[in-house]
Amino acid sequence: MMQNPAIKPAAAPVRSGKFYRAPLATADGVALLIEQPIRTVYDRADGGDQSGVGYQWVWNVAANPAGKIRNLRFWRVEIGDPKAVARMSLDEVIAEILPPGRREFPAGTVCQFLQLRAPTLALLRGELDGEIRRNSGFFPRAGLVKFFTARWLGAPAKPEATR
Repeated sequence: MMQNPAIKPAAAPVRSGKFYRAPLATADGVALLIEQPIRTVYDRADGGDQSGVGYQWVWNVAANPAGKIRNLRFWRVEIGDPKAVARMSLDEVIAEILPPGRREFPAGTVCQFLQLRAPTLALLRGELDGEIRRNSGFFPRAGLVKFFTARWLGAPAKPEATR
């Protein structure tokens, strides 16, 4: 195949599109970013891989968080530079993901930053304190903060209910 000599290849990869705008990445996205197998990504989410590397800022956004299938999201900033965010608190990280100045987020925005499809977001609406107004979904920041706090893999274990 002949190439057009007038077209110059890009000097660096183009960082555009939804994946690069989103503050969170899927496990598959992280595997691509770090050029490691998906098993390594899950090991790092669960405390560390064989080399001792672990990810602190990971959330399970599955519709059923107690189920067998996890749907993990990783904070992209940590993937790029884990040492830079290691001493941050959960509140600080959430403030970076959800700007404190915004009272609410439309459903489309929530789908983008959580990397979810609309049907999954609909299943999470109650947990996120979302509401429908004029055929559109809206999610208050407080509900999203509550969700991020509860779904963080580093969150303390909840005590079992006594029988």
